[in-house]
Amino acid sequence: MKNNAIKIVLWDYGGVLTESPIKNFQKFENDNNYILNTIVKINSNNKYKNAWAKLEKDEISIEKFSILFKEEAKQFGISNINTDKLLKCLNVKLNIRMVELLKNISKFYTCVCLTNNFKKMNSSNFEKIKHNFSLIIESSKIGLRKPEKQIYTYVLKVLKVNAKEILFIDDLGINLKPARELGFQTYKFIDTNKTISYMKNMLKI
Repeated sequence: MKNNAIKIVLWDYGGVLTESPIKNFQKFENDNNYILNTIVKINSNNKYKNAWAKLEKDEISIEKFSILFKEEAKQFGISNINTDKLLKCLNVKLNIRMVELLKNISKFYTCVCLTNNFKKMNSSNFEKIKHNFSLIIESSKIGLRKPEKQIYTYVLKVLKVNAKEILFIDDLGINLKPARELGFQTYKFIDTNKTISYMKNMLKI
């Protein structure tokens, strides 16, 4: 059995197939006596043009990112933030149960990864699972990133399917909204158990 209405399962990587880096950000904030969730707020401010966005689109080097991010952090009351340690917060463990789900789904459906990343990012965990994907779309290679609408139109162009034939899973609602507006079927990852149950029912596997 499978759901013939779905042709592509589109996966986010960080926060879906891995643990969320948000916990690492919060520990980083706690260790440095920063207000909780300040890092997320910095990254959400001017989200299409800020340092994080430019890094993930490969528009700037990590060195330039450090300079720009420190300036952005000052607007939130943080001076001389350690950006090297901040970026290490992205080193997270794989969510083994979600990886097993990916392996199972990939036997029946074309699985594609849509990820925001940067070129010098630690990719050792991703290397372990990338064989499950027919295609990997990386922000740092195409110069587009979630949640820019252009990246979703790019996905449609490359995959050559109707939007309604794609099931897109991401842990951030802000990334799902523009895809849903284009007609993608979407699911927000919050809980592993609920996600596994939903995906199995939706995909009839």
